[in-house]
Amino acid sequence: MTVVSCVSLVSPVGYSAAATCAALRAGIAAFEELDYRDRMAIPIRGARVDAIAPSRRGLERLRMLARLVLEHIEPDIGAALPWAQMPLILCTREKETPGARLNGMFADLRFPDGSAVNERRTAHIAAGQPAAFAALMQARKMLDEGAPACLVLAIDSLIDARTLAWLDRHMRLKTSVTTDGLIPGEAACLAVVSHRPLTPRHVAIRGLGLGEETATAISEEPFRANGLAGALKTALASARTEMHEVAFRLSDVAGESYAFEELVIAQMRNMRQSRPEQPVWHAADCIGDTGAAAGLIQLAWAEQAFSRNYAPGALAALHGSSMAFGGRAAAIVSA
Repeated sequence: MTVVSCVSLVSPVGYSAAATCAALRAGIAAFEELDYRDRMAIPIRGARVDAIAPSRRGLERLRMLARLVLEHIEPDIGAALPWAQMPLILCTREKETPGARLNGMFADLRFPDGSAVNERRTAHIAAGQPAAFAALMQARKMLDEGAPACLVLAIDSLIDARTLAWLDRHMRLKTSVTTDGLIPGEAACLAVVSHRPLTPRHVAIRGLGLGEETATAISEEPFRANGLAGALKTALASARTEMHEVAFRLSDVAGESYAFEELVIAQMRNMRQSRPEQPVWHAADCIGDTGAAAGLIQLAWAEQAFSRNYAPGALAALHGSSMAFGGRAAAIVSA
């Protein structure tokens, strides 16, 4: 069995998993006008972490997110984990997406026990939204090779001039002209993956699946959601369950109609028996598109829902889609 525990989460609506997920559950949004403008010179709306000044940009902004997520680890959890013994997997945006260079990301960063990040024991997955799911698969291999546990750090910020201009150019950013688009956000999340629970709150990974979509949001190919439907099918088979047994779903859908259509089609292609309801939870409703951090945020929300007894059932399905570049992923989790 693979167990995942969220040990820290920094988002526009909270500086812990509990605070963030409480805000998401309550529908508290953090959208505001940013210091950036669209092609029509109208301010862009987004969700940013207040602790980081708007003047902090690029790599500096990402490093500050990483520092915040390490600083907000609860003391009892920080004292309980073998930080120096755990390899780290870093999840970031796709390499094709314009944005800050990641050189020196871990400079001067320290774990709660004072140890520095050992870059020789660090892996990097640049895959956007599906990155966290791919990291879980890699963590499983590391655990099988003898690692006591593995850290996964997902960090991303779409509040970057290069990223925003690229999204606007491809008509994917919600602006004064384009209503069918995403709202940019940012977040950082740190999780620990292990064979047995290391913290009081955790979720069990029952199944994982990865896929590839050729009919992306910026292509002209006919769209049948083959990538996400295939990833979900693999995750369900690995979990030895059926789609109708899943009580609720969490998604990284961030406002684009393409993404909503994909989620529905993937569900339809895997559903063999009807059920009264299967609600979908969207963190982006409150914090916008958090890019590579979206996968771990879904895990954190599922963890909080199970531990605080507001989950509508025993099984949850998680989804990850890189809208522009085709990567797809899904996971089935339980308490």
